[in-house]
Amino acid sequence: MLSHPFAEAFERVKHLVAIFSQNEQRYLSPGYSEAQARLDFIDKFWIALGWDVNHESQTDPYKQEVKVERGVAISELRKRADYAFLAPNFRDVRFFVEAKKPHVGIDNPLYYFQTIRYGWNSRTPLSVLTDFEECSIAVTSLI
Repeated sequence: MLSHPFAEAFERVKHLVAIFSQNEQRYLSPGYSEAQARLDFIDKFWIALGWDVNHESQTDPYKQEVKVERGVAISELRKRADYAFLAPNFRDVRFFVEAKKPHVGIDNPLYYFQTIRYGWNSRTPLSVLTDFEECSIAVTSLI
């Protein structure tokens, strides 16, 4: 994880929130997709917090702290969490993030189950569910 002073991160997130607020009607509309929410806000949120989501400095694919659409084994199936944030060894997952589009909201039990399942099956202690407008953190495994 890259080092950013707290004040700088706070200002960057505050700017994202202001942009979202100014155009909230558009971002909460059914036509605004999850992929667009990830590009416009969710990626930038994690970047503001110091994570190299776009691999701008971590160009070696074996040494990247964030993996987008990382597969998680669930029973015989392989599902994909939107983001996996890795430990310094670049193998172990610190936490998963499941993204949704703001229009649908995150207060759906199926979304919580999906998010918790990623962490539970990987024995990862935390999982995050977000649509940028809201964020929920779940304890998914007690290691």
